[in-house]
Amino acid sequence: MINLDTLIRILIARRLLIGGVALAVIALTLIITVATPKRYMATTDLIVDGKGQDPISGQSMPARIMAGYLATQAEIIRSRNVASKVIDELKLTANEELIHELSLPDNQSEGRKALLTYLDTGLVVDTERESNVLNISFKAKNPLLAAQIADAFAQAYIQTNLELRIEPAKQTARWYDQQLASLRTALVERQNALSAYQEKHDILVNNDRLDLESAKLAELSSMLIAVQNERLNNTTRNNQISGSHGAIPAQALDNPQVQRLSTELAQAQAKLNDLLTRVGENHPQYRQAQGDVDSLNQQLEQALRLINGSVRSSVELSQSREEQLKSELAAQKERVLQFSRSRNEFTLLKQEVDNSQAAYDAALARATQTKLESQVALTDISILNTALPPIRPTTPRAAMNLLLGALTGTLFGIGIALCREWMDRRIRNQYDIEQSLGLPVLSYIPALAVSGGSARKAIPTFL
Repeated sequence: MINLDTLIRILIARRLLIGGVALAVIALTLIITVATPKRYMATTDLIVDGKGQDPISGQSMPARIMAGYLATQAEIIRSRNVASKVIDELKLTANEELIHELSLPDNQSEGRKALLTYLDTGLVVDTERESNVLNISFKAKNPLLAAQIADAFAQAYIQTNLELRIEPAKQTARWYDQQLASLRTALVERQNALSAYQEKHDILVNNDRLDLESAKLAELSSMLIAVQNERLNNTTRNNQISGSHGAIPAQALDNPQVQRLSTELAQAQAKLNDLLTRVGENHPQYRQAQGDVDSLNQQLEQALRLINGSVRSSVELSQSREEQLKSELAAQKERVLQFSRSRNEFTLLKQEVDNSQAAYDAALARATQTKLESQVALTDISILNTALPPIRPTTPRAAMNLLLGALTGTLFGIGIALCREWMDRRIRNQYDIEQSLGLPVLSYIPALAVSGGSARKAIPTFL
């Protein structure tokens, strides 16, 4: 077991080996650093507006979850779509410097693949913590080219972001155009069907025919009830007149002529009775009075016969009027029912037209909004800082490389020293003796300085 004191003695003993290894690694690092081509990194800063307003409706858009949203935007920047736009914008396929650096083949397809790989290798996309800033960086041997490519990536990304927003809106607009055509056709068909049905059944929009016919039906019902009552009254009067058996019925007394004749007959009868008492039956005055009474009776009977005939005529007329009204009422009921059925069918057709109109209007409004969205060249991405050609190279970093080389060489040298020590184990202190022999050390004589400045090593003696 190696303790700290033993480790320090080993390192001191092997210091030349450790130093030599460290210097060799530092020298190798320096050679690699000098041989590595210098590469420059230019950075373009973009800002993403995570909460804005809809340019069409003017309403505030919901805030996005920026962590996931920025990660998605970073993947879009790394996509082949954006890289292809950069190649076309900067005409990298005709760049002599890149053709020489990448040894691009004459085959355009293969050369484009090589450029895509080159852009993917040199591109670095970072997001600022707790901010809406995207950093687009690119490494290249030429600092000016690095700045141009970084800016080109920013512009291509903004254009792609617009396309990703506009293209779905265009597809939706085309779909709405197709739907509008079918909805328009369906609306016209339903409107034509409604107009044809309305014309066929004579249904007026501004005048409710059903209400008029219902009112007419109610009027006929009232008239029929009145005629039925009249018929019943006339029948009753006729029965009373027919069954009077010489007596004047009460209904006939309402007649002015009957009232007059009844009065005159009563007076003549009274006069006749008076003459019978005073002069007798054979007296000429009595006989004249008797003739007057008979004449009045005949007139009264004739008046009663006329009244009876008039009542019978009224009964017959009432019966005829009642039958006519019943027929008209039945026809009116059928007409009202027919108008009701027609009105119900008309209402259904009208609802279909209204629904088709509402669907068409909604689709038209949405299609108009979608077309506007497909034409809006606005995005929530803005360039905060354009890329500047860097003055100092990003890689290689000489100081950092030498520091890492020294650290790596030292660690590697220590590792080699420990391996050598493990292969060539020496006793360096009393702990090594105790561990090797299993015996305790009672005392030891420390190393003494040699007089005369001799270079011989002083070795301690253990007892």
